[in-house]
Amino acid sequence: MPLAPANQAQLIRSSQKDEYYQTFLRNNANEAFQTLAGSKRWLDWRKEIELLSDLVYYGLTTFSAYQTLGEEYVSIIQVDPTKHKIPSRARRSFFVLCHALLPYLLDKVLVCLENELERGQESGSGVRRRQAAAGPWSLESWLRRWMQRAVGLLSEPQRRACLPAVFVLQQGLTFLHRLHVALFYISGSFYHVSKRMAGITYLRVMGLNSNDRTIRSSYRLLGALSLLQLVITVCLQLNNFRQRQRARQEWKLYRNLRYSPQRTQSSSPKAARCILCLEERRHSTSTPCGHLFCWECITEWCNTKAECPLCREKFQPHRLVYLRNYS
Repeated sequence: MPLAPANQAQLIRSSQKDEYYQTFLRNNANEAFQTLAGSKRWLDWRKEIELLSDLVYYGLTTFSAYQTLGEEYVSIIQVDPTKHKIPSRARRSFFVLCHALLPYLLDKVLVCLENELERGQESGSGVRRRQAAAGPWSLESWLRRWMQRAVGLLSEPQRRACLPAVFVLQQGLTFLHRLHVALFYISGSFYHVSKRMAGITYLRVMGLNSNDRTIRSSYRLLGALSLLQLVITVCLQLNNFRQRQRARQEWKLYRNLRYSPQRTQSSSPKAARCILCLEERRHSTSTPCGHLFCWECITEWCNTKAECPLCREKFQPHRLVYLRNYS
């Protein structure tokens, strides 16, 4: 029977079928663990249980040189870059580790790094509660101790500079995944990044269908539209980043006004307080309803709720009025 490269539709259906059975296995494993160990321990080890379920699924199928349930459903088989034989055990092992274990470790490392960089912004009791909740023998506790030693070598300005870098890295991974999917729609191979890293492609055991060319053409069009959408999204993100940088520079300029000699001399001992930070109001800013707050406090508030903290009147953040030379 002749073999032909699997098209995009078959690879997507295979992945969806595998995801269905993986979800079924994860749910059953979570229910069994929660019943035996209780809800508290299940919440602590939920990610690890899902990781173990994925490793079991791929260990019994791909690692053992069998088709997964999704591959069997659409009648496709894995082949190495030569396209003449199935992948070796080492190549299959590398794929399983990259597909199941690498995303788990990457997520754990980024979350622990972000928490450690933000640790100086919260109380020590909050850190101790989070450490106690993780448990002394969990991977998260081990990663946190390792991150504490690494972050402890950085100065405070370096920590503040690294925190946005972690966010950029997280967003970059998302954009990288979207770019990879768009390239898959165009090329028709490597639906998963892990399969691209391992060099595993697919052949279908059926002959060449008459509509195979139409399917590939449709997915190429979808890939081109996905690339266009990704470019537009990146441009919008860059524009938002420049606007935030400009707002941050303006805020620094406004903040410096507080420490000017004229401002210091004219400050009264009974200065008004901001109800958000409960400190002396700095760079008074008025909402459309007439209430006054610190510029930094009310802008941070509007990032989550576009309403007045006092009277709950709805308004757009651009309607805030910064009161210059207001004592």
